[in-house]
Amino acid sequence: MPSIVETIAQSIKKADRTIFNENYTKQANAVIEGLRKAGYEVVPVRPPELLVEYAVENIPFGRLRPSDLIRTLYTTMVENCRKFVG
Repeated sequence: MPSIVETIAQSIKKADRTIFNENYTKQANAVIEGLRKAGYEVVPVRPPELLVEYAVENIPFGRLRPSDLIRTLYTTMVENCRKFVG
């Protein structure tokens, strides 16, 4: 898996090859798309309250080993964060 810095650099390079009047929104969208294709997601440091509520309702507490619980919790929250953050 390429590093996050390499992914960002390649995404910007592919987004806009113009010399003048760079489209930074286009570049930013390309970075986000490149990160997602590489398996990354951009999420806030602190989860929104609605996301926490969603996770509580969708995690099978008590039926998982602690390591499986953490993996499931992390994955559920990261995969669904975009539903609750603009």
